Amino acid sequence: MKKAAILLLCFIMTAPAYAITGLSFGVRGGMVSNYEQAGLTVGSFDTDKMNLVGAQLRISTFPVVNLIISGDYAWKNKQYDFGGQSFELKMHDISYGASLVYPFKFQFISPYVGGGIGNHHLSFDFIRPLTLSLEDNGITVPGSISRIGYHVMGGVNIGLPAFPFDISAEYRLNWIDTPGDVTKYNSFAMGLNFNLP
Repeated sequence: MKKAAILLLCFIMTAPAYAITGLSFGVRGGMVSNYEQAGLTVGSFDTDKMNLVGAQLRISTFPVVNLIISGDYAWKNKQYDFGGQSFELKMHDISYGASLVYPFKFQFISPYVGGGIGNHHLSFDFIRPLTLSLEDNGITVPGSISRIGYHVMGGVNIGLPAFPFDISAEYRLNWIDTPGDVTKYNSFAMGLNFNLP
């Protein structure tokens, strides 16, 4: 990540003045759904949804494609009831990555498709009474790991006339190379981006 930040800084500093117009940055929020990890089970309850926030930098000075550098944080804190005993699960996924997308440019709207790669730091924690048996209730919680992930994506940017902002909506189909079976999930996010003049 440090190397990528240094390379990006060098690119910005050495790029000609006209290239700066191809930069935009923004924030976004959304949700993760259908999160399927083989090492995570909480009895018969679903654990497939998480909240999502993030930020991104889009570089559109390259011919044909745009480069998107992004960082996201997905989390879930939820309590489950097992016969009157509370089990609290905490899930966190801190990720950063890069994507190449192909935009279809129209006057005020720009759909795009693409894909990319990134790194995910997954952490899990839980709180339970000592009388609640994990094995007897079908509860398995994996340890914290950092793994490579990859994704395909599609979205749209909608420009706001007379303003240097655009609104974005983006869907990603994600895979994380976790031990055993690959973790697969969907993510959807809405964003607000500022375009440099």
